[in-house]
Amino acid sequence: MIRHLRLSPLLLLCACRSVEVTPAALRAAPDPRGWRAAALARWEQAVELANAFLASDWRRTLPPGRFELRDEGLAYVGDAGCTWPIAVRHSTWGDLVVATGFRAQEDARGFVVGAVDPPHCGPADPLLDNTFFRWTDGAWHEPHALAELLLHETTHVVYRHGTVGAWNTLAYYAVAVATLGAADHPVERRPRASSEEFTLFRLARDAPEEYRHVYAEQFELHLAQAQAHCRHGPFAAPECP
Repeated sequence: MIRHLRLSPLLLLCACRSVEVTPAALRAAPDPRGWRAAALARWEQAVELANAFLASDWRRTLPPGRFELRDEGLAYVGDAGCTWPIAVRHSTWGDLVVATGFRAQEDARGFVVGAVDPPHCGPADPLLDNTFFRWTDGAWHEPHALAELLLHETTHVVYRHGTVGAWNTLAYYAVAVATLGAADHPVERRPRASSEEFTLFRLARDAPEEYRHVYAEQFELHLAQAQAHCRHGPFAAPECP
């Protein structure tokens, strides 16, 4: 789960509406202002950036693999032969997640996102005006923010850590209620590790060449130390879905 502000228990609430965000759906409707094309371009850039990270030495937690953005949606294709669909859905459940301070929440099929107020006149577009593509003030997420979200939520899905399946969901919220939050939730440690790895990869990549070794050294030092809030891999290969 990617957090914006705070956690409130949502266990007894259910999703009633769901719109799947896919490249095919973004291309299907008329797009006179070019907003859907712009959103899809950001998504494609995010996948390219995430795949560069996945092919690098900075990836330690997710199993070897790469993202494939297909017409029908996103998939994580593991080098060992497993493929995990990573569906992006804007749903009523996602609206509730956003209302309690989060950007997205994982499930067995991928993750859900919620509505934001559209930064334009006219009705909201559920494919665009959501927390996958936009901040809550309506501004676009940059491709690196999309990439970080994809990697974080994919780690949840691949390792089935978090609200992935009914029993895991019950366990997640039981711990969250008992600890009054999710900041240090045990099942967030691997996804948080993927987020950290990607962030350091991006900072090192964008830094002047003479400073890149500093990020690499700090990363190795971080890996060598016991961390309470994250848990880096490598881990045993996960089961195929």
